[in-house]
Amino acid sequence: MDWCVSATCFGDFAVLPSLGAENKVEQHKNNNQSDLMTYSMKAMFDCIDGQDLDGFLQFLADDAVFRFGNAPSMKGKEAIRAGTLGFYSQIQSLRHEMTGEWITGNVTVVEFDSFYKRRDGVVVSVPCCVVLRFNDQRLIEDYRININLGPVFADSPEPHLVAA
Repeated sequence: MDWCVSATCFGDFAVLPSLGAENKVEQHKNNNQSDLMTYSMKAMFDCIDGQDLDGFLQFLADDAVFRFGNAPSMKGKEAIRAGTLGFYSQIQSLRHEMTGEWITGNVTVVEFDSFYKRRDGVVVSVPCCVVLRFNDQRLIEDYRININLGPVFADSPEPHLVAA
């Protein structure tokens, strides 16, 4: 049995408790190959990793809601731009390696190992889960990043340290 982000897995599909047993996930991928991500999701995360805000914002609805960890939600592209710029100013670079993707209806859940290069050159890895809800135009209307960034900004990021 695979582990599935608050879901019960059965081989190649998962049942999400909040959706009920009748709603099987249409797609379940979990074999550490980032090229398995759908083309548009890969393109979006390439923009995020390249700190290309204009490219990233093209994937969002104008009134999108964006929540990063336990920070307050931001609404609208301009608020999201400002918040993301603020975050980028605190790190040197970042990279996502997909470890799983689950899709049902208008919801996609993507699991990552996220790598952050801090301003002091230290690289820290933390797990991350992103929940995306799409509108009828397939633009993201609700973007939730579930992550603990504590190790990224800790004085001693053990055991998440990748390189110093």
